Amino acid sequence: MKVMLVSAEVDPFAKVGGLADVAGSLPKALAELGLDIRVIMPKYRVAAERAGRLERVLQAVPVAMPTYESGCALDMSYLPDSKVPVYFIEHNDYFDRAGIYGPPGAAYPDNAQRLSFFCRAALAAVEALDFEPDVIHLNDWHTSLIAAYCNLRRLPYATVFTVHNLGDGYQGTFPRSYLDVVGLDLGDPRVSRAMANGQINLARAGLVFADMINTVSRRYAEELRDTATGGAISELIIERGEDVWGIINGIDYGLWSPRNDTRIVAPYDAEHLEGKAACKADLQAEFGLPQDPDLPLLGMVTRLDAQKGLDLVAEILDESDDFQLALLGTGDPQLEASFSQAAEKRPDIGARLEFSNTLARKVYAGADMFLMPSRYEPCGLGQMIALAYGTVPIVRRTGGLADTIHATGSKPNGFDFEDYSTEALTAVIDRALRAYADPKRWRKLIANAFASDYSWTASAKRYQKLYQAAIAKAAT
Repeated sequence: MKVMLVSAEVDPFAKVGGLADVAGSLPKALAELGLDIRVIMPKYRVAAERAGRLERVLQAVPVAMPTYESGCALDMSYLPDSKVPVYFIEHNDYFDRAGIYGPPGAAYPDNAQRLSFFCRAALAAVEALDFEPDVIHLNDWHTSLIAAYCNLRRLPYATVFTVHNLGDGYQGTFPRSYLDVVGLDLGDPRVSRAMANGQINLARAGLVFADMINTVSRRYAEELRDTATGGAISELIIERGEDVWGIINGIDYGLWSPRNDTRIVAPYDAEHLEGKAACKADLQAEFGLPQDPDLPLLGMVTRLDAQKGLDLVAEILDESDDFQLALLGTGDPQLEASFSQAAEKRPDIGARLEFSNTLARKVYAGADMFLMPSRYEPCGLGQMIALAYGTVPIVRRTGGLADTIHATGSKPNGFDFEDYSTEALTAVIDRALRAYADPKRWRKLIANAFASDYSWTASAKRYQKLYQAAIAKAAT
């Protein structure tokens, strides 16, 4: 089976969020199953820098736009530690910029033009390469127009559309006047289904035109059928019925291993936890927290956003006498100010308002517990990484958090709560603190965390079945 995976970001070449992690790791797991899979993405300035030496494979590829003829070049490299090719679409006017989607905290005003060009150029590159995929795997609204173009042009490719986040701010909405820019015509009733509130909604376009759809956890696929989570888009999810799958993301344990992580102060594993104690002391020092080995330390690596439950955390900061908090992340200016002020006032709160892969690893390794009280969470990778580092997650029971963290049963690996409230958050933290005070119970929780396996192998097999279903549907 031949698959072209299309993504606007791919780790390690360009990363804004979890989408990049998936696009950089899933293809390797699929290649291990024997699929001929390749990846295509824009050649951003940062991608060119991180990729290093690139091979030019196509010098001039014509790209037909709605009202003019454009073009691109195509370079190639490989995903690290693999033979999975990655193609980079070069168009300097659109992609040779300092940001990926825009400057910090903003979006480029021509993103509709940039991303519709990317979609058209990706198809043009596929047609120019000596590689005819059975399936084109699209990721989030940035690539959804490919499903529309394949459908409208009757191209011989099955399409799978993965939605990593369908929150209101992650659907790719543009004014109705942009229909000409993206090359869609309201005369087609399917295009009308892609409209919402008088705007073109590119996530809806993917849901309408793709052969098969999936989101990144079983629970989130169910939640999207409820207007409380899915909002207006839930009607399309319901309409597509069994075409919508939920496949949990995985993590690469070669990249996330406290035994082999060179960015933490000491290695450790399930049988040798001395290094974790050293990592805790190092994390306390990094965040300016008192060096107390016995005081529970909660860690957070997160985007500062109401979706992530940061509003709840901000409200309970005055109740943190029994634990320390180390928070790493950037985002909403008001939340940044709240945590910055709390860190200045309280010695048991540390906040680093930045993004740092090294600091993130220190949090995963050094914290006793990892806090993810998300309002909604399509999948979440942080809780899986925390488990890999023997750090016990505290999560809200939603989306992928509910699918991966189990507070009950024979092998509990964390703590969870249901109601989105400060009272529920305080109560679950109290439960975790009581467990921490029982060394035997806590050691068992750590062992269960280490034993949790969320590698890509099982999920890759599900994707293989999804591709087969897409091929069958496209043939009908």
